Amino acid sequence: MPERRRERYTHLRAAIRDKKSLLISYSGGIDSTVLAVVARDVLGNNSACCLITSPLLPPCEEEAARAIAAREELQLFVRDSDILNNPEFRMNPKNRCAICKQESALILHGVADENGLKCIADGTNADDITRYRPGYQTGLSAGITHPFVEAGITKDDIRAIAKMHSIPEYAKPSSSCLATRLPYGEPLETQLLTRIARAEDVIRAAGAQQVRVRVHGDVARIETDPESTERIFVLRDVVRKAFHTLGFRHVALDLDGFESGSMD
Repeated sequence: MPERRRERYTHLRAAIRDKKSLLISYSGGIDSTVLAVVARDVLGNNSACCLITSPLLPPCEEEAARAIAAREELQLFVRDSDILNNPEFRMNPKNRCAICKQESALILHGVADENGLKCIADGTNADDITRYRPGYQTGLSAGITHPFVEAGITKDDIRAIAKMHSIPEYAKPSSSCLATRLPYGEPLETQLLTRIARAEDVIRAAGAQQVRVRVHGDVARIETDPESTERIFVLRDVVRKAFHTLGFRHVALDLDGFESGSMD
């Protein structure tokens, strides 16, 4: 590991140690997984993770998160969120991430208090704060700490640390909640979110590593990694039929490929 990266890693461990006890907002993504593994090594039983489930979390991601936590021997709490019962959030406004972060913070504080954990953290990294992240400031205001940011840890650093800790998902593509598949102002309904999750499963089954199914009315627009675009096109009849079965009238393959935050 390069010297500067090692210095940041040492700083990260010190930042975690200073917190004495820590609950991590956990999703099974590479960021929160690495944070949880390092916290486990530094704090032992004084660290834990909380996975918050809702229709916004793809079922395959929940399953993977549980499996990773078990493999890495992380202390895991799972809590359900009824965020879709919030009328303001359900209308999918531009501040949806802030509303969700507030709801999540309440759940996390409850779990932390129940288990005597003094601090709460998430996997926000130094790269994230240079991008559009509407929930970041809300998290700070709600008492959520960001050890990666404190230590100047970037996404590349996180992948390197994951590899050092022999975490197989070190190259796993980033994921995001299903609300990001819809334009702002398009109501968030459980049935539609379920259809989107199933549509993305179809694309993954075709071999895609990175996938988003963005929905515009009755059009399902597939964004995927460049390497998978040709494969999806070859399998277009299978994909089209599967999407039609899910209730999408039109199916489009975006030739620009996957673009993180394209609905922001």
